Amino acid sequence: MLPFAYLNYLAPDAKALEAALNRRAAAGWALQWLFGGLAFFRRTERTDLRYCVELLPRKKDPDEPGDPDQDYLDLCEDAGWELVDQTTVFRIFASKSGTDPLPLQTDPALDYEEHWKVALREARWNALGFPLFLAAQLLLRQLFPKGVFHWWEVFLSTGSMVLLFLLAAALVWELGYFAFLGQFRRRCRRAAETGEDLPVPRPWAARLRGLAEGLWMPLLVLALVLSILPDLGNDRISAVTYPGDEYPLVRAEDLGFPRSDSGYLLWEGTDLLRHGESLTFTRDRMVRSVYYSCRWEWLAEAVAGSLVKEEQNDEAMHFHDPITLSPTTELGLTHCWLYDSGDWQSLLFRLDNVVVSVEGPVDFTDPDILSAVLERIDQEV
Repeated sequence: MLPFAYLNYLAPDAKALEAALNRRAAAGWALQWLFGGLAFFRRTERTDLRYCVELLPRKKDPDEPGDPDQDYLDLCEDAGWELVDQTTVFRIFASKSGTDPLPLQTDPALDYEEHWKVALREARWNALGFPLFLAAQLLLRQLFPKGVFHWWEVFLSTGSMVLLFLLAAALVWELGYFAFLGQFRRRCRRAAETGEDLPVPRPWAARLRGLAEGLWMPLLVLALVLSILPDLGNDRISAVTYPGDEYPLVRAEDLGFPRSDSGYLLWEGTDLLRHGESLTFTRDRMVRSVYYSCRWEWLAEAVAGSLVKEEQNDEAMHFHDPITLSPTTELGLTHCWLYDSGDWQSLLFRLDNVVVSVEGPVDFTDPDILSAVLERIDQEV
């Protein structure tokens, strides 16, 4: 055995922690200290060392005279138990050398009423904190929508996908832990009513719960950092000088206007969703092109539907007033939407797994213009 171990146990698993410490004691290891789940041990020659772990009692009224906790600790020491460490959840007692003390709690009903009943109820409410927070966020987004929420943008960043996975895993974990606490509390209550010893959780399950509780928050923070660093984990280019020959984005010159090297290019994404956007300029108007390449056709359908709704939303970022795109079949495209203001048009269409939006002072019903658009989006990156 190593002189250290990760012993991060939750409140319901106090007796599982006690069993783990007693296994160490039987192998000749005495606890030095326990902090943040990390325990350090020292070698000992004692063969009578035993441990007892109790839940830390709730804080008493500070105005109450005396120190009932100290009185209790004195009684424990007189009975052969000395306090060796205390965490935010547990008190850890060790048997004094040369003694064979009795268990500190001999009445399961009293132990349940004084310690476990309240602790398990509070633990259940704490387990609901994260799910309730996520539910409140979703409810607020539904009640007070702002712009169009593109849920599929999570596929543009590896960090965002990891964050989404961890959020889902944390949600499942907390709900599962809530259910476990309810079942464990009922088992404890039945044991207290019948005078039996309170149940001891299975060692492997207790270790797993402690490990999950100790890791999920740091992992969420790490994933959040990755999600706000768009250049980390995915291919991203943002340029003000437009190297447009290399990308399937429609430029002003593709539509018959004079070539210009000024403009803006954005190219980002992952193998699941690739996004490109460009701005190029004519003498008096701008040509804007947006391109999405999706891993799955259902994802392309979702992207196209969101972009159609976004054009109508006055809170979304546009380079024009909100417009209503109308479905059209006159261009020979199965999934196609068009807006015509007379001297300016907006075209949105989907070809299998590719979604394209082009806006500019042109007529997309002109076969030559449409052919130029389709030729450009076939450009290999």
